[in-house]
Amino acid sequence: GGYTFPHYIEVVHPGSQIDVIEIDPGVTAVAHDQLGLPLDTTITTFNEDARHFITNLSQTAQYDLIVGDAFNDFSVPYHLTTLEFNQLIATHLKADGIYMVNIIDGKQGDFLRAYVNTLQQTFSHVYVAATVGELGSVSRQTYVVLAAQSSLDTVIDADPLAQTFVPETDVAAYLQASPSILLTDDYVPVDNLLAPVFADSGS
Repeated sequence: GGYTFPHYIEVVHPGSQIDVIEIDPGVTAVAHDQLGLPLDTTITTFNEDARHFITNLSQTAQYDLIVGDAFNDFSVPYHLTTLEFNQLIATHLKADGIYMVNIIDGKQGDFLRAYVNTLQQTFSHVYVAATVGELGSVSRQTYVVLAAQSSLDTVIDADPLAQTFVPETDVAAYLQASPSILLTDDYVPVDNLLAPVFADSGS
């Protein structure tokens, strides 16, 4: 639910500076009223579009972790998937920082394939965790994608959920199995890429 992960970080790592960019003030209100987010939280909320926020962010602002959790199979803000947006994100990550994104895709994997390909143009290391089975093995599933300039191999190997991460060789083979689109501000056909997921959800 809304604010679950930021509040977890707030509790487990007290003193952390946490910014949440949530375009809908109603989600923030529900987090306070129904999801246990204290009114005296140390989390700073900005009720605006994420790209608008990061575009206007001070050049000196740097984060250890940036989490993108705005995607689902029915509503994907395309302007948060592009090469240009990734470049903005990279500008505001520390040298060992991590960009973590949750996305949903289906069996054909066209969106995942395009998204990972696009991230690889900006970040030296991109990792994919599949919550169910192998890449493209089910009609719809959530993927966790990590992008960084530094290798995360040691961190991932030490994680109890390490087995959910797809080997890099498998990711490379997956990308090569079908043409990978580069998502840019001028060309970002997210709806078309996710059309099979829409169809499966309606069947």
